[in-house]
Amino acid sequence: MTATLPEVGEVVVLHTDESEPWLLVCVTDETAETVTGTRLADLAEETVLRLAASIGDRRRRRRLTAAVRRADVPTLTLSVEEFRYRGGPGIQGCRPPTAVN
Repeated sequence: MTATLPEVGEVVVLHTDESEPWLLVCVTDETAETVTGTRLADLAEETVLRLAASIGDRRRRRRLTAAVRRADVPTLTLSVEEFRYRGGPGIQGCRPPTAVN
């Protein structure tokens, strides 16, 4: 793998779209170097508020992400060239993941 993929639950910016929407990463594929996610704009306001409240809590963010993945919302699959990190890689407020997390 040549690129570092974001972790599940991370929010990235879709820079190939003029409005640069934020995307919640729901699935990563290291072999294809792609991520599949849901635009925050496509989520219910309550869900977005819960995601904001989960900043710094990786376990909670991953549970919310799993719930979003099961919901009937549109998804996008992107190559690593189609998004950028918000500030830097990782779930905002969380230390880098370890094998224990």
